[in-house]
Amino acid sequence: MNVSLERRLREHAVQLVRINEELRAARQQADLANQAKSAFLSNMSHELRTPLNAILGFSQILTSESLPSSPAQKKQFAGNILQASRHLLRLINDILDLAKVESGALALVSEPVALSQVLQECRTLVDPLARVRGVELRMAVGDNASVTADRVRLKQVLINLLSNAIKYNRDHGTVSVHCAQMGQQRLRVSVQDTGAGLNEDQLAAMFQPFNRLGQEGGTQEGTGLGLVMTRQLVEKMGGELGVVSTPGMGSTFWVALPGCLA
Repeated sequence: MNVSLERRLREHAVQLVRINEELRAARQQADLANQAKSAFLSNMSHELRTPLNAILGFSQILTSESLPSSPAQKKQFAGNILQASRHLLRLINDILDLAKVESGALALVSEPVALSQVLQECRTLVDPLARVRGVELRMAVGDNASVTADRVRLKQVLINLLSNAIKYNRDHGTVSVHCAQMGQQRLRVSVQDTGAGLNEDQLAAMFQPFNRLGQEGGTQEGTGLGLVMTRQLVEKMGGELGVVSTPGMGSTFWVALPGCLA
C-alpha cells in the first residue's frame, strides 16, 4: 500500500507541475494579449485624434470672425477639412473591418475565382493612381489560373497590394504581377515593385497595426492597417501572405491560395 500511495503521489506531483507550467504559459499569453490590446487602443486613439484635430482647427478658422482669411485661404482650409474627413472615414472603416475579421463575424464564401478577371477589375481601379505616378503595370497571369477564395475579399486583398506597390514605388517605376504553381494544390500570386525596398527592422514590424514603416511623414496617405487586414483576410481564406524585399531594389508581396494553373 505504501508503494502504491507513493507512486500515486509522484503521479499527482507530475500532474501539478504540468498544470502549473500550462497556467504560467497561459498567463504569459494573456499578459502579452493585454499589452497588445493596450498598445492598439493607444495608437488608435492617437490616429483618430490627428484628423479630428485638423477638422476642428480649420473649422474654427472658417467660422471665426476675428481671424482674417481670404477666399483662397478659405477654399484651402475647406479642402484640408475634406481630406482629413476622408482619412478619418477610411481609418474607421479599416478598424471596423479588422474587428469583424478578428471576431469571426465576417462571413466568407469560397468559390473558384478566375484570377485574370479579378486582376483586370483591380487594374481598372488602380490605373488612375498608376498614371499619376507614371508607374507601368505589367500583369502576366493566364486565363487558366484560378484560386478558391471569396471573390470580394480576394479583390480587396489584391487592390491593397497593388495600391501599395504603386504608392510606395519610385516615379515611372514598374509593378509586375505574375503567378506560379506551388505543389499540386496551391497557386502563388506575386506583386513586385521597383520601390525603395524594406530593411530587416521594417520587415519585422510589417504587420503591426498603425505602423507605416517610416512613411508617416511621407506624401502618401495611409492608415497602417491595410497589410494587417490583408493578412487576416488571406489566412481566413486558407492562404498565406509573405514578402521578400531588398533595400534599394524593391519588394515582392505574394499570396498563396488553394488553386491551380489548369
